[in-house]
Amino acid sequence: MTRNAVRFALLVLAVTVSISAFARSKSESISLFQDVTVNGTNIPKGDYVVKYDIEGSNAQVKFTQNGKEIASANGQVKTLTKKPDKNQVLLNTAGETRSISEIDFGGKETAITFEGTGATAGK
Repeated sequence: MTRNAVRFALLVLAVTVSISAFARSKSESISLFQDVTVNGTNIPKGDYVVKYDIEGSNAQVKFTQNGKEIASANGQVKTLTKKPDKNQVLLNTAGETRSISEIDFGGKETAITFEGTGATAGK
């Protein structure tokens, strides 16, 4: 290969990697009708924007309210067999403690799960 062809190939690779990384950052709105925790951090009931970056099967998730970060957590990406109609939050309940175990995004086959099992449906 000529020197220019190698430079062009490297440029194409760099652009492709940067576009794919940029395209994976997303945000969705959710409403929590009760206080919950995610990975040990308390999140009061209310309306939130969930910002998430996916890298492979891992997700970095931030819960923001009025532009302020309330909590952040690492999760795992899950592919759903059926797209939910709207955003939904699945909860684990242990006594009076409710923790987010999964967030399903409306109209998408993508969900993010958090540590713990035995989720019950909630909003």
